[in-house]
Amino acid sequence: MIIFGKRTAYIGSKTSSNNIICTHCETKGEIIYSVFRSHAHIFWIPVFPIGKRAVSECQHCKKTLSFKEMSPEMKKECNTVKNEIKGPIWQFSGLFIFALLIVFAGFAGKKDKENEAQYLSSPLAGDIYDYKTENSQYSTMRIIHVSADSVYVQLNDFEIGRSSKIYKIDKEENYSKKAYGYSKDEIKTMYDQRIIIDIDRE
Repeated sequence: MIIFGKRTAYIGSKTSSNNIICTHCETKGEIIYSVFRSHAHIFWIPVFPIGKRAVSECQHCKKTLSFKEMSPEMKKECNTVKNEIKGPIWQFSGLFIFALLIVFAGFAGKKDKENEAQYLSSPLAGDIYDYKTENSQYSTMRIIHVSADSVYVQLNDFEIGRSSKIYKIDKEENYSKKAYGYSKDEIKTMYDQRIIIDIDRE
């Protein structure tokens, strides 16, 4: 289950200018604006900020006001303060993590393709070909022998509906004892046509 939501963090404060008057006690220059920034999070990891809010507090009478309760002059100054106070970089940490995951996934995918190209050009006994069957199911074939121009395989007697679950049927007892031969060109064609969707080597 994905847990997501919103949290708010304090990011800074600033004292008002001397000409700002507290609307409650009429003291000048005693207002402090405190700024908070909200951020979206997934699994409590902050992903990105989604807005700022500010409150004012008079240091003389301790009266606290929300933005909508402030006078026009206070609102103007408060907006300036909100723009000046920048939030912490950690509120973007989720984006950095996701970016790193994307880069890693791209690198891993490229490495997998390089490995598959090597396995395809130099097949070995024990290699497993994951493939899509004629009825749009998924199964495996296992190389048992390689000659100069051919590959001999045992077929898995079982099929499964999702390619991500193929590992569940890749068991020793599921393979037929009968051997089938394919030329290396046929294997490459099946790979190029995405009939063979993955090549695994222990």
